[in-house]
Amino acid sequence: MQSMIDPVCGMSIDPDTAAAKSTYQGTDYYFCSTECKQTFDENSQRYHNQTSDAGSVGRGDDPPFTKKGPIVSPKFGAAGSGGAEYEPLPDDARD
Repeated sequence: MQSMIDPVCGMSIDPDTAAAKSTYQGTDYYFCSTECKQTFDENSQRYHNQTSDAGSVGRGDDPPFTKKGPIVSPKFGAAGSGGAEYEPLPDDARD
């Protein structure tokens, strides 16, 4: 089965290993955590309106991370620099 999108946080989810699942108005939604499921269940209509396809976030963009089983990892280029831009340059560095 193809990867689905958690409608709350936008994370890619493998439905076979999703932490939780809800069904709302005949559509199945998969979640990376029970916290995301709880957030969805508290306001299902909001998240249902945001989706254009079963389990796909309607934003049209891909989340910057993936989750496969218990492992969550950033996609290439999404991890940022880790703050390296705020580190002082060595004394001998030139522009």
